[in-house]
Amino acid sequence: MKCDLYIKDCMLLTKDYEIIDHQSIVINNSFIIEMGPTSTLDTKYEPQQTITATDKLAMPGFIDGHTHTSQQLLRGRISDEYPVIYRRFNIPYESKLTEDDIELCTELSCLEMIKSGITAFADAGSMHIPAMINVVDRSGLRASITPAISDNDPTLPPNMSDTKENALKKSENLFLEYNGKCDGRIHIWFQFRSITTCTSELIRELAKLAAYYHTGLHTHISEYPESILQSLNSYGMREIKYLESLDALSPNLLAAHCILLSEEDIHILKNHDVKIIHCPRSNLGKGITKTPQLLGEGLSVGLGTDGTAHSGLNMFKEITAFKHSQIAAWGVPYSDYDVMDSKTLLNMATLGSAKAMRIDDITGTLEVNKKADLILIDMDQPHLMPTHSLLNTLVEAGETADIKDVIVDGKILMQNREVKVLDEEYILSKGKQRLPKIANENGWN
Repeated sequence: MKCDLYIKDCMLLTKDYEIIDHQSIVINNSFIIEMGPTSTLDTKYEPQQTITATDKLAMPGFIDGHTHTSQQLLRGRISDEYPVIYRRFNIPYESKLTEDDIELCTELSCLEMIKSGITAFADAGSMHIPAMINVVDRSGLRASITPAISDNDPTLPPNMSDTKENALKKSENLFLEYNGKCDGRIHIWFQFRSITTCTSELIRELAKLAAYYHTGLHTHISEYPESILQSLNSYGMREIKYLESLDALSPNLLAAHCILLSEEDIHILKNHDVKIIHCPRSNLGKGITKTPQLLGEGLSVGLGTDGTAHSGLNMFKEITAFKHSQIAAWGVPYSDYDVMDSKTLLNMATLGSAKAMRIDDITGTLEVNKKADLILIDMDQPHLMPTHSLLNTLVEAGETADIKDVIVDGKILMQNREVKVLDEEYILSKGKQRLPKIANENGWN
């Protein structure tokens, strides 16, 4: 029987987060069509291409549930700065980006994601969306993309705010033109930046559009006290209660951050099955999330990086930072040291984020009839072997450099650390040339 790609003799991370050795994966027409013992499958298929994966772990690719693709040229600038960083740095920086800058930022971002084992991402909102989509198409990655929308903040630069009518029209037109493009890898979502920058009318209408078109709605929630205090002062209720009053909470809402949650907030989020994305290293500058309680209530939680400006696109680092901060906050005080175990963490970094992106039916776990979105990790490393638990050691000591191969939609994007779909040397050179000019334009010299 013929097939497109055969991953031979790997260790396999199952959907139950168990690791089985000497397995093979058969891929055809972008899907996983069979998995099983190498001794059984070796003689069954005639592949066009084979990757011998002895000593490599096959697992679902990481899924970045909340990132800012346009912030690649902000790397290293905001560290050690006092709040509120996004108003002092991020917004002025983003308002000056040209279409060429967005293209370059997306190239840099996709390149970093591939080398970090990220196979899908949810962008938090940007400008010049067609330029971004063009790069994502070339990269082979899977993504949800949305325009940045605001209509109610006079402090924003003029090109970052619009009327309600224009904002809705632009968002809808973008969806109609691009949703489902790139062989179905691109999904267009609706977005409101936050309640501090959008009118209640705009938020309500964006939520209606997302529901009508059966797509997602992306926003930042309870990241800073600013939004909660504004909601209390303006509407007499907390941010999440206010969004509920606008019918903006639903299972298709991706709520990034969710740090400063009250007990009532958590119950409201649960009642509407809102999908939560934590960005551990970014969040730790603002507070500690109540994740064990969220999970205990049955809420879906995924992980994101919040973009390169905050910490880089490294999900291994997000996982370790998240694990140890959660143990310090919710484990040590109660002698509950497995409060955030390895299976839970890997689930959040893969399937949890896939659920938030509404793609868990096709990716997030390695299963027959799901898309072939996976990474191969070289486990034969002195910082990984020997070990009593491959799973625990992967979570505690895994590094992006251990990721040797990346496959999305059955296509090899990186093999033996060589990116096949983007010109790494050229993109890095362009980035190095542009960065000093970005600093000069923003008065950072």
